[in-house]
Amino acid sequence: TACAGVTTGCLTFVSGVDVRSFLNHVENDKIDLIKNHFPVWWPYGRDLMVPTLISGTLSNLLAFRLTKHANFAISATLIGLIAPYTAIVLGEDIEALRKSNLKEVAKTARRFCNLHHVRLVVAGAAFGFSLVALAEL
Repeated sequence: TACAGVTTGCLTFVSGVDVRSFLNHVENDKIDLIKNHFPVWWPYGRDLMVPTLISGTLSNLLAFRLTKHANFAISATLIGLIAPYTAIVLGEDIEALRKSNLKEVAKTARRFCNLHHVRLVVAGAAFGFSLVALAEL
């Protein structure tokens, strides 16, 4: 449950702060800030989220194995789906934002930001399922 909460917290920060900052830069024609910042920002975000997602998935699988409460399996599945979603759905935008020219950055940044929120919703649902399971033990 704690790992699901950490995952949700990390993605809440990105959606609430980073995504809003990126969109503000787009709206104020400061595309160069995104173009220069994103290639630095992304590897650090990835390096934080990979172990967070792994620990969230594995800890919920362990909790399911020990308790047989289906909510832990659901939570593990939801957290486990965030990485493939990132790679498949956001991967093209991530690469484009790391290498794009200024004209492409605004459109790509908007799409990336909008699609990022899905990860937060999924993580929040996973956290909710694990909290319910914990409360029912």
